[in-house]
Amino acid sequence: MPYSDQPQTVLSRLSPDQKPSPIYILMGEEEYFIDKIEKKIVSTYLPEAEEGEDESGWGGFDYSLLYGSSCGMDELLAHCRRYPMGSQYRVVVLREAQALLTAGSQPPLSALVSLVTHPNPHLILVVSIKGGKRLNRGHAWVKQLEKSALLVESPRIKDYRLEPYIAPMAETHGLRLNPAAIQMVANRMGADLQRMDSELEKLATALPLEARSAVTAEMVQAYTGWSKEYTVFDLRKALAYRQVGESMRIAQALGNDEKRAPIQMILPQLFNYFANLLIAFYAPNRQDEGSVMRALGLSSKFFVKEYMAGLRNYSAVKVVDIIKYLRRCDARSKGMYGDEGSSEEILPDLVLFILN
Repeated sequence: MPYSDQPQTVLSRLSPDQKPSPIYILMGEEEYFIDKIEKKIVSTYLPEAEEGEDESGWGGFDYSLLYGSSCGMDELLAHCRRYPMGSQYRVVVLREAQALLTAGSQPPLSALVSLVTHPNPHLILVVSIKGGKRLNRGHAWVKQLEKSALLVESPRIKDYRLEPYIAPMAETHGLRLNPAAIQMVANRMGADLQRMDSELEKLATALPLEARSAVTAEMVQAYTGWSKEYTVFDLRKALAYRQVGESMRIAQALGNDEKRAPIQMILPQLFNYFANLLIAFYAPNRQDEGSVMRALGLSSKFFVKEYMAGLRNYSAVKVVDIIKYLRRCDARSKGMYGDEGSSEEILPDLVLFILN
């Protein structure tokens, strides 16, 4: 079975008409997808008659929930070798499996290999490894395990890569967000997917049924009570369109709120924008939105507009200078050049350099 670092794809493909993997190993830094995949496997492959009283909402003879912190491998394997009594599959979930992933090439979890050599054709085993720990795919037992198991790694999602994840998440709550609403959610939530999912659930509950199919940024703000606060995305947009006054206002506001917007969070976002803008200068046809989208790997015209504005308002030479200056500002924020500058000092200086 394959290894996947695309947990959202794995999640979308889980359905009753698709044969499941006999073993799922869920790991990585993004625990949101670990929990989501585990729950969907259980709800997809156990019939409603199996609903029970345990914390996951499931129970019955054909479901076992175990914890690596309190069970041994012998107990786990005993559960895995049982056959279902009323369902097509027997589902066994092992949470906190990192407790069985000790140092060395043969941790307790390596005993899972016996499920490959002596498989139970009716078993679905879900192993959740959290705390950022992962299996070492170079170990012989992991390679053996991969013959039957699907290893799903959920890497931490960068703030600037959030947008493609928001629309599918919203759709699970019956919401269809327009691009401006998606960007507002990204700006507000950052890469905290657990919190984002919770807020979208609250939004779905608050919105009238007829409004859920076309959710705007104004509706998000009205129904969530999120007040307007400047973000690095507002600064990026103002710089892209070379709005001098607005850029300076935002820089001052962010600089005065270093607790919410530390300089170490702002500089990488601006660096990513200008680094991508430099790539856009060498697109086959930089006057064409489609050509720039393909060069940058963007999925929506909404997100290419700031790059088209940047192409109009800056030269490639200036962008190279900006990237160099951003690196200097980053070093300055870390105390180099004898100056441990704050956001309040660095941001206005940076904005003036960019706009001049």
